[in-house]
Amino acid sequence: MGLESDPASPRTDPVASACFRLGWRIEELFSQFEVPERPPHAYDLARLPGLSKLTSYDWQRLGLDQVDFVVSQVTAKVGTPAAVPLNLTADARGKLEVLIQEREGTASRREEYRTALSKLHVDLLVTLTAASSSYGKAYGLGRVLADTTCPHQAPDQLALSFESHRIAQVNAWLDELASLLPEHAARAVAQSLTWWQRAVADAAADSKLSTNLMPPSYLSDQALHRPLWAQAVTALRRRHHRSQDSHVDPPSLEVLAAAVVHQGALWRGILDGDKLCTDLLTPQDYLRAGDRLAHYNADLVGRVLRTMPWLLILPLSFLAIVLVLLVIPGSAVARTATGVAAFAGTLSGIWKAIRARVIPIAMQLEKPLWGSELDTATAEAVTIAPVGAPQHPAWESAVEHAAAEVITAAIQPQEIPSAGP
Repeated sequence: MGLESDPASPRTDPVASACFRLGWRIEELFSQFEVPERPPHAYDLARLPGLSKLTSYDWQRLGLDQVDFVVSQVTAKVGTPAAVPLNLTADARGKLEVLIQEREGTASRREEYRTALSKLHVDLLVTLTAASSSYGKAYGLGRVLADTTCPHQAPDQLALSFESHRIAQVNAWLDELASLLPEHAARAVAQSLTWWQRAVADAAADSKLSTNLMPPSYLSDQALHRPLWAQAVTALRRRHHRSQDSHVDPPSLEVLAAAVVHQGALWRGILDGDKLCTDLLTPQDYLRAGDRLAHYNADLVGRVLRTMPWLLILPLSFLAIVLVLLVIPGSAVARTATGVAAFAGTLSGIWKAIRARVIPIAMQLEKPLWGSELDTATAEAVTIAPVGAPQHPAWESAVEHAAAEVITAAIQPQEIPSAGP
């Protein structure tokens, strides 16, 4: 049985990922993206605009289009009659068009549009949950994670975003949706969220942070500036004495707030399927996962021997008889040959006895244990500094840079249109 994991597991549901993505986008439309307050400016005709150059009006329109698209996916999946169109975005679209056409009473019309978005959110939550409770949870998960990692959070806001009961609820949703979202993504994000919650909580309480409760890569960016011999000693100590706890000052809330937006983009990328979890892993990550799995297998052998000691009684008794025979006078060559052959036979017997019991158990546990190790490896890979390791340039892709650029552009106030001739 191989250790490879199939990224396109038949259990995963792309509609659940689409609902998650939609919840994230609705939260952005309502609380993060700029709401237009004037007619959109004309685009530069010298070149076609990209996503980062879209006006706030087009960003809002794009979000409403995504609602219609995902709702159509859900209705097709659950078999809703085509003669009953939902058309949930009609009110919000009407308010948006009025907002950019009239210049008087802009503030009140902006508030009316936000009210329409709030109603749209409730309609989506009810409709998706009615279609499938999993779709409603996926939508709610996307909205909450977008709110948790929103930009420009003050320190007290960040502490509330990562409040322990709130993160526990998010992790409960991730656990329930783990089989529907891309493989390894939900459990990796849950572990990464837990590490972030601990760092934020200790920073807010101005208390020491236990490194034993953080990823092994914690503070690795600081370690890079130490001498090579010190780095090697630290690596050996972490490998062989991981259980030894130490307490350090956590990152400041300001540093954590500055990094949480990028961290959220990475969580979103693996949960909505834009990036496969295995794409984040380097050969070293696989080696560490394999090393941990080997330790599990060795521990399994020890457990079998402790629970079934009779497996060793007969071979060890035979070995004792052989040792007695070796002390009987006779040819030294004959005694040596007899001893070597008997010892080899004893080891072979011990191995056969162990293999008969351990191998069937190991074969049953191999795939889930390897999957668990990949969950852990992905959690370490997706968690960025200051909680995890600095992002590796090999997977700091143009997609992530573009996502950060798009978020920055969408939350900026819209340019004032230039006066026409």
